Amino acid sequence: MTKLCLGSIKLNKIKCILGKLSNIQKIIVLSWKAQPVCFTGVVLLELIQSFIPVGSAWITKLIFDLLAKNLNTGPDKKDLSTLLMLLVVQLILNVSNQLISLLIGYLSSEMGRQLNLKIQVSVYQKINDLKGLAPFENPHIQNTIKLASQGAQKGSNQTLSIFYSLLHSTITLSSFLGVLIVFNPVLAVLVMMAVLPQIYIQFKFGRQHFDLATQNSPLERLAGYYSSLLSAVHFAKEVRLLNLGSFFLEAYKKINNEINLKQKFQQLHETYWQASLSILSNLVTSLLFMVVVIQVFLRKSSLGDVTFYVSAVGSVQGALSDLFFNIASINESLLFFSHYTELLALQQPIYISTKPICIPPLNKGIEFRNVSFRYTEQHPWVLRNINFFLPARQCLALVGLNGAGKTTLVKLLTRLYDPCEGQILWDGVNINEMDPTALRERISSVLQDFVHFEFTAYENIALGDITIHKEEIKSKRVKQSALKVGIHEKIMALPKGYETTLSRWLAEDEKGVDLSGGEWQKVALARLLFRNSDLLILDEPTSSLDAQAEYEINSYLIDTVAGKTSLLISHRFNTVRRADIIAVIENGSIKEYGTHDELIALNGLYNRLYRLQADQYC
Repeated sequence: MTKLCLGSIKLNKIKCILGKLSNIQKIIVLSWKAQPVCFTGVVLLELIQSFIPVGSAWITKLIFDLLAKNLNTGPDKKDLSTLLMLLVVQLILNVSNQLISLLIGYLSSEMGRQLNLKIQVSVYQKINDLKGLAPFENPHIQNTIKLASQGAQKGSNQTLSIFYSLLHSTITLSSFLGVLIVFNPVLAVLVMMAVLPQIYIQFKFGRQHFDLATQNSPLERLAGYYSSLLSAVHFAKEVRLLNLGSFFLEAYKKINNEINLKQKFQQLHETYWQASLSILSNLVTSLLFMVVVIQVFLRKSSLGDVTFYVSAVGSVQGALSDLFFNIASINESLLFFSHYTELLALQQPIYISTKPICIPPLNKGIEFRNVSFRYTEQHPWVLRNINFFLPARQCLALVGLNGAGKTTLVKLLTRLYDPCEGQILWDGVNINEMDPTALRERISSVLQDFVHFEFTAYENIALGDITIHKEEIKSKRVKQSALKVGIHEKIMALPKGYETTLSRWLAEDEKGVDLSGGEWQKVALARLLFRNSDLLILDEPTSSLDAQAEYEINSYLIDTVAGKTSLLISHRFNTVRRADIIAVIENGSIKEYGTHDELIALNGLYNRLYRLQADQYC
């Protein structure tokens, strides 16, 4: 059993090492694709620069040997010319080293910028490619997205920088060690042994950094939310009206103090070990220097050898320290980069057919057949055995108390989620066999929590259909849509008309405007009408409108949906009653189904809700 366990541990370690090597390869390939010229240039320059220290140390040795000789025998003109030549070579090496460092810095920064952009684009591309909504409501995946965005940049840039440093350190170390071993093998071994403890410590720190970042991620997201509550314009009014500023600020401080405390303990732990290793390193360096000086004093070595030994010992120790530190840092960087690879490996949250069916214009209607849904197996059923039929070119209204499952039903119809059981049919064809993007192009919707896009009024409406590229057609339809919902005159009265930015903090010319809730809802409705679709979904389309605006919109909506397939969710029964069919949903199931008159005669839940609302106006 013990042998099996040890074998399993070894196998896991091998898999772990192979996984890290694979990630290093991915980072190098990403870097090459991001900026091949810069990548190649930095590698070549690092190779050249790595030989300069040993060359400079050897030149310094020759200079001091020449000086010692002339101090003993007197000046020699021939030696003077040799000395001047060596000094010139030393100058060229020093200047070259500085210039190469500057060039490496520029090329590395340029490549880092391109690499960051490439990684961020790939992160957002992956997020955009997730066709379902589940990942955005999963806290674990939200942590992965956050750490992927941060860690991919940090991990890739660090790993790339470490890769260059490893290349540089390895060549410098090899060249110095080769010379040092020839002169004194014992000194070479002592130098290397002094740095060996850093391998274990740095690997340990790398793992601890990763664990700390993972632990702090939920706290940092919460701190970010409190930061938004304290600073974002969206929350400013309510925070002040409820005097919540101090309360949120204290919560923000408490969370950040908790984050800082964990980071403090980690730093104290690292400082202790770094101080211990620094003392050990300095003791070894001092011992080696004493040995070399005594050898010169006993005339077993030259004065130039002292300078070379000093340079060699410092460079070997520094190169070894950098080498081991970089190896450990690669481990930490790759742990962060693993979130990026984890994000890219996320599976689609909804079923995507490899051979999607072409979606025909809706001709017969949409059917929910025995549809049931819950978010996870640990959650209760939100919808259970839903059955109804929405005929083409008719309006079906969904009525029910809050939490009955109306909005969830819309999520299923738009394929933000797939049913756990049953089917949703579009002219008899399961929508799961259709491409979700193509399906959504057939649908126009205004959701209850629709987005206020802080762009221009024109863009807010035109975003309803980004496939229209001809500006004259787009402009005409934007204004037609605005006229239909009664927002055209309001937009024309804005400082820059349709080119006015609907945001005060985002407008650069200080002419931005924020609309009222009802005006924003009209803009959202105009966006819905801008798209020429087969199915209209209206989730509380008049909830933010005043009585007059609601009457005007309702009058238009009834005319608009007439002869079109539409699904209407509303608590306003003066709107609902005009629908062709009404479905009453309660506790996740369809309880009543029919016309307004039929449901009133049924004297059930619909009748009770209708009477309750009617009594408010009596």
